[in-house]
Amino acid sequence: MSVSSERVGAAAAAVEPVAAPRHQAVAFAIMVALLVLAPFVVYPLFLMKALCFGLFACAFGLLIGYVGLLSFGHAVFLGSAGYISAHAAKVWGWPPELAILAGTAAAGALGVVIGALAIRSKGIYFANITLALAQMVYFFCLQAPFTHGEDGS
Repeated sequence: MSVSSERVGAAAAAVEPVAAPRHQAVAFAIMVALLVLAPFVVYPLFLMKALCFGLFACAFGLLIGYVGLLSFGHAVFLGSAGYISAHAAKVWGWPPELAILAGTAAAGALGVVIGALAIRSKGIYFANITLALAQMVYFFCLQAPFTHGEDGS
């Protein structure tokens, strides 16, 4: 057996997929079944809000757990996407799909702007900058005439 055939055999062994342990497959099947049955058991609006806040928490876990940065700017993205989506559907008369896409695009654009301003800082400075920018957006939305302030209409 030559050296090149040993390398090919080792490379082929490294490419073979590893099967998930049985308990993970069972847990995945149970979660899929619960997600399919949940709208019939739980009030749909509550389920939608729970899933949105779960996604919100996953974003926090990703940023804090893997990157190590504490950000207070997540509320800006969630709030701006929600407000733009609702405004586009109610005032502009857009269909829900386009309104959701508009909200997502607005949150993404705001994320680029806030990210460009805050990305160079680390630690407590990053947290303070994102908190300050989140408060700036909050007070702008509170005072802007097109949002009707605290009425929200």
